[in-house]
Amino acid sequence: MHVVITTVRVQDGSIPDLAALFDETNRDLVAGEDDWFGAWFTANHETNEVTVIARWTDPASYERLRSSPEFSATMGRFAEKFAGPPAVTVNEVLVEM
Repeated sequence: MHVVITTVRVQDGSIPDLAALFDETNRDLVAGEDDWFGAWFTANHETNEVTVIARWTDPASYERLRSSPEFSATMGRFAEKFAGPPAVTVNEVLVEM
């Protein structure tokens, strides 16, 4: 199992809109991905930072999705509210409790 962790600072007051956009778009974006197992959209309102943690069995599947036109179009909608570039890491889950 792997997690893709995306962290980004966003414009002040934009977290509710971004959460709604994530809820609206993410299901369709990953609908055909057998290696995708779920995601959490989290936010720190004090620092205007959003963190998305997505679970994947195979990180190569995430990389393929990330390079798709659908992903780019969806991320473009999010980027309108970003205050800086997102940081994305892929980590292997070694212990799960």
